[in-house]
Amino acid sequence: MSDDPYWNSGQTEEPSGRFSGGDPLVTDTFEGWWHASFDVVQRSWRTVGLILLIGVVLPRWILGAYNNNVRAPEKDIVVTDWGTFVREYSPGALAGFIGLVLTLAVLYVSGSAVLGAVRTAAAEAAGGFLSLGEAFSFGFKRGGRFFLWLLLAWVTIAVGLVLCVLPGLWAIFALSLMAPAAVFEARRSPYARSIQLTHSAFWPALGRLCIVVLVAIAANLIIALVGLLLAGLWHAIFAGWLAAVLTIVTEAVMALLLLAPMIWILSAALCTYAWLRGRAESVSATSLSAEASGAAAPGGYTGPGEPGHPGAPSPTP
Repeated sequence: MSDDPYWNSGQTEEPSGRFSGGDPLVTDTFEGWWHASFDVVQRSWRTVGLILLIGVVLPRWILGAYNNNVRAPEKDIVVTDWGTFVREYSPGALAGFIGLVLTLAVLYVSGSAVLGAVRTAAAEAAGGFLSLGEAFSFGFKRGGRFFLWLLLAWVTIAVGLVLCVLPGLWAIFALSLMAPAAVFEARRSPYARSIQLTHSAFWPALGRLCIVVLVAIAANLIIALVGLLLAGLWHAIFAGWLAAVLTIVTEAVMALLLLAPMIWILSAALCTYAWLRGRAESVSATSLSAEASGAAAPGGYTGPGEPGHPGAPSPTP
């Protein structure tokens, strides 16, 4: 008899057979994973949504407003050659430099916010809580290192897509669990750890993450297309300053619309990470939250209540 409380000696739909249900994050079957991801949304949409609103949506809106207005050409021209295009549409060295710095800043802030959101969702799944300040403090504390790994991931994906498309698609899949890996395994490379986890159960992981990536791509494409069409409409109908104001408002609305799929995508990635960890280790929502906080669950405790929060057990002597 195993002392692992989640051990299931019966047959399961997947080769692990380790977790039979009952944990809010760690699942075994596809159906369990699917329901767990929506349970995370239902449980944490307010707190996670607020973190993503402040740390992802708002910075993205500022960057979009800058690109669509400050760096936009002031007049329409007829482009007859490449040299004319570069001269007329180039934003200038200063505007380009500011845009680059702003883009990197948005990437850092957004990455830090995602870390804080994952940490918060895990804490609430374990029966604990994190304040908004604690979540951002956690995210920014680990955000610098994670930012460098994000840059490497973006370069990997971009090079893969340019070279032959398929390597880029593989990179999107293999690196999709970097955020949870950075939250729960701080001393390991989230880049390498994400690749290791996704390939530990390649086909089941591919199926789950394909759904996540497709939702992300579809949401971004549809909302970006609607925003682009509306921005073009405003510039075609109204005068310069009014069109600019309406474009900024449209950018804000489109960014807000992305918040709903963003919350589910984060929840699904968290549940995918927990599922893959659970195939090889005895983990639970409580133990994962304890890992993220840097505190060990007393006596291997895996019940509700995050260490240091209401409902947690008293430390063992």
